[in-house]
Amino acid sequence: MKKLLFSAAALPNRAIDAAWLLFRLHLGLSIADGAGLPKLTNLAAVASAQVPGPPDWFVQQVAGLGFTFPSPYFWAGAAVWGEFVGGLLIALGLFTRWSALQLAFQFFVVAFLWYEDPSPITGMYFQQLLFWAFVVITAVGPGRYSLDYWLLRRNSTNVQQQPTVVLPKPQVATAALACLLLAATACLAGTVHSDLFIEPSKQFVLGGSQGGSFRVVAYNKGKVSVEVKERPQGGGIFGRATLQPGKRASLQFMAGSAAVLLNSSTNQQANLALTITRGERLSMTSEPVGQLRKVE
Repeated sequence: MKKLLFSAAALPNRAIDAAWLLFRLHLGLSIADGAGLPKLTNLAAVASAQVPGPPDWFVQQVAGLGFTFPSPYFWAGAAVWGEFVGGLLIALGLFTRWSALQLAFQFFVVAFLWYEDPSPITGMYFQQLLFWAFVVITAVGPGRYSLDYWLLRRNSTNVQQQPTVVLPKPQVATAALACLLLAATACLAGTVHSDLFIEPSKQFVLGGSQGGSFRVVAYNKGKVSVEVKERPQGGGIFGRATLQPGKRASLQFMAGSAAVLLNSSTNQQANLALTITRGERLSMTSEPVGQLRKVE
């Protein structure tokens, strides 16, 4: 049981183990802080347990993928906490393979089932890159510099006799790891694709108080028009565009501003395909139509 929970082995040399530690730290903390935490911040608690739950827009996306039994809230909550806790565990190197496995499943769903044309080999959606990164961590394990390795071997009298992971060439493995790390950094700080659903009489707010500007390319896939507005950090709000069904717009938003996507319909859900290019993590939340400022 101990080996099953804390499966870990040293890599061929300590330099590769150190590089692997940096990769784990970057990937795990990026997922926890960039994907999981924003969905757990300033959100209403689940009524029964008073635990921070997923936002409505994320629940709708999960339901749209068919995860409705026993409830889309259950699966959305599991996904959000899986991103946050799983990312932290990967960074710490604790239950690493199990954490990476569940995240690999999550990003498999996003990368290959969510998009209508996922392009499995040549598609460069960053979700696909993350899927393969978690597959690699599941296969390789946490390495020497991890809590799994320490817990598995703390009672061992001869750690050096433990098996190591055999890689073809340390130089090749290190170079491949460096490329993967750089690619993950570029993608996480670059482009995000999202299939967004906005409930009737709700507005989706992207960003606000961030240090840099960002661009949103929005395509209206739904049957109702969507108003796009900009809410500057200093206050106020002004219109940028109205997206009719089947129309597309590319808009740049200033540093500190929030993009407000408003569904004024009282009985129909809006659906947008978004491509967001930004230099840092953006907050995401849903509000009633007409709210002028984000509630802290």
